[in-house]
Amino acid sequence: MNDESTSSSAPLPLPVREIVTPAAAAEILEKTRLHGCNPRKLDASHARRLARDMCNGSWNDYNPDVLSLCSHGAAIQGQHRLEAVIISKTPRSFLVVRDLPHQTATIMDCGKARSAATALSLVGVERHRKDISSTVRLLRLYDAERKKTAWPAWRSVIYTNAEIVRFFQSDYSDLPDFLPLMTAMKSGLYSAPAASLACVYLVHRDGGSTSQAHDFFQGLISGAHLDTADPRWVVRRYFQNPARPRRGNTVSSLQLGLLLKTWNLWISDGAWEMAYFRPNERMPEVVRAGSARRFTEVQHESADPDSSMPLSPRRKARQARVPDQNTNLAQARS
Repeated sequence: MNDESTSSSAPLPLPVREIVTPAAAAEILEKTRLHGCNPRKLDASHARRLARDMCNGSWNDYNPDVLSLCSHGAAIQGQHRLEAVIISKTPRSFLVVRDLPHQTATIMDCGKARSAATALSLVGVERHRKDISSTVRLLRLYDAERKKTAWPAWRSVIYTNAEIVRFFQSDYSDLPDFLPLMTAMKSGLYSAPAASLACVYLVHRDGGSTSQAHDFFQGLISGAHLDTADPRWVVRRYFQNPARPRRGNTVSSLQLGLLLKTWNLWISDGAWEMAYFRPNERMPEVVRAGSARRFTEVQHESADPDSSMPLSPRRKARQARVPDQNTNLAQARS
């Protein structure tokens, strides 16, 4: 790469809109590799995400980001977009600036990247944009990846801002309606915002009973009048434990799995001794109220057959020994 001694006061070339074909993109990238004009390593996963946008209609050809080429015809800026053109196999329109001095690369990409939360503000989301954007991602993973990808691997799935906006508008536009209940869960249960909002949304969407969902969340949030055999009481102990995981890129998925298991057990009159959600378990499918299928038959959807175990006789015996609070109260008064 040659370093041109160009005065900072020299006028820069003006951008011109051009159609870049996959063949032209491949030629520019080959020159970039040949001359070493762009030291940035190409991120293939990011290029694939851009290609998804180009294929599914989320890409806007009037994106004002400039494709910057040097005197060699190599890409100083824009190699991921060029790679996406090759992957998507579709010509795209770009603003192209040619014959830029190499030193201009030192002042590129200095601005702060826009987040998905900022993108949602442009489509009318006014409150809790960060929580909603995280929840849209989690719900999309639940709907698209639940049956084919283990939940710990969800952290490697990344969606672009355009995809988050598209998912929100097409599938989850009513998420803001559940924000008050999410806030109550954060305060009463100390659960993560995305896990709280996703659980509330899924139970109301797939649970089949608004009244039972109301009763479930009321007890889960307040903890009042819960028997020790109630799965809500058990999961509340987990969330109130100071040693529980609080940070990391799998916490929301972990907590969502725990909350959905709690709903499934509660709606099917099941119980558990300790709240857990193993890495080899699939994300639970929401059990519909009134369904004949009991959750105890499907609570461990895992590739490991040894993990699919019904309630043990010890658990049943322990449940039989749990005293009835009203009976104890009546005996004490007598």
